[in-house]
Amino acid sequence: MNRSKQLALLLQILYVVFFVSMVCCFRAISSISIGLILLAGLLKNKSDTGSWKIFHSNNRFLAACCLFYLVQLAVLLYPANFHDSAKRLQTQTAIFVVPLAICWSDYINVTIRRQLMKYFIWILFFFLFYCLLFALYKYLFLHAQTDVFFYHALVIPFNQHAIQVSIVVLFGLVYLLELLQTGSFFHNRRVHLWLIFYFTGCLLLLSSKLVIAFLAACIAYYFFRLLKRNQPGRSRIFLWLLAALVMIGLVVSTQNRINKRFNEIVSGNIDLVRQDHFSPATYFNGLQFRLLQWRFVNEILNEHHAWLAGVSDNAQKFLNEKYISTNMYTGSANTATRGYLGYNTHDQFLQSLLQSGIPGLIFFLAICGAMIDLAIRRRNSELTIMVVLLIAYCFNESVFETQYGIILFTFFPLFLYYGTDELLTGHTSTGTARLP
Repeated sequence: MNRSKQLALLLQILYVVFFVSMVCCFRAISSISIGLILLAGLLKNKSDTGSWKIFHSNNRFLAACCLFYLVQLAVLLYPANFHDSAKRLQTQTAIFVVPLAICWSDYINVTIRRQLMKYFIWILFFFLFYCLLFALYKYLFLHAQTDVFFYHALVIPFNQHAIQVSIVVLFGLVYLLELLQTGSFFHNRRVHLWLIFYFTGCLLLLSSKLVIAFLAACIAYYFFRLLKRNQPGRSRIFLWLLAALVMIGLVVSTQNRINKRFNEIVSGNIDLVRQDHFSPATYFNGLQFRLLQWRFVNEILNEHHAWLAGVSDNAQKFLNEKYISTNMYTGSANTATRGYLGYNTHDQFLQSLLQSGIPGLIFFLAICGAMIDLAIRRRNSELTIMVVLLIAYCFNESVFETQYGIILFTFFPLFLYYGTDELLTGHTSTGTARLP
């Protein structure tokens, strides 16, 4: 086995380890594996081309990520607390390291991605299966409430975030749906259809409103795409997809815990966010809280004349002051809870503006624009769906404030871009089978 093949095998192993760490939220292993993927890719590129240069150096997404990080680095010139600034920058190093690890070599391509997705799907399957078993154990033997099967409680064995897990699961599900419409199966038709149904059910239990909306749209999209193809055995496939759509419709439209999360959005009074003061007992639903952040960010930037440079790492300090001054719930003296204290803007556009001013927002918009450019140039359904979902998620979460959020946002677009040079055409590969 020559050196290039050895490095390719090493990269495959490292990507599998990275998938396990990403799905199971092993943060240290994620950091180490990405670093090793970068190093192995660098060595493979040198072995294949004789050069240390980045193979995909002209990638606009990589360039935008590097520029955004440089803006964050400039924040160190005006630190409120150098230690805190350095710690945040250490976490945000992944903003450019993750895309750099993919771009340094030409390892990721259509064939390699299909091979890696075989492992990724089974990792997802067993991760969710363990979470369900753990929830069942707590329900049957520890007499826990049915809450253990829903939202964050479901993935608590791995200290995971339900919405972020939902995005990862949807990534796997869309891959299965894309294979289905091209006439290919993961392992075989029965396993493939059961996996689609299984992941659909798990996404409903994870209860992310955003992802459930995308889930319904994706299944409907692929259902109608299949109508245009004359494939053997498609009647059974239609029934499975129709059953998944019916299941989603019933869950969202009937009285249950998941439906309650959707109803919560429309039940709140939007005028509440205009009040100068609140009661600690005031409850803010997701929409109200995010609208309140728009108000607070505007007030903070005006008060500190910080539209141009932002407030750096004072962002959380100033937000906490707003929570206190408006009399929002900030915890109880008899408990360890801190209420809204420590809550960031839950919107990456706002977070970039607050921390880095207009330049930070501009360069984050450049990253989003580069993602959209990837989708336009590739014209692939999987990539387009993930790009739209990730950008929509940025209105729901400050993705660059956590290592996991950064990995989701910077890994999937490039992994799909280089792994889908063309629309899947039904060619067989390891782990797939053609329709009979």
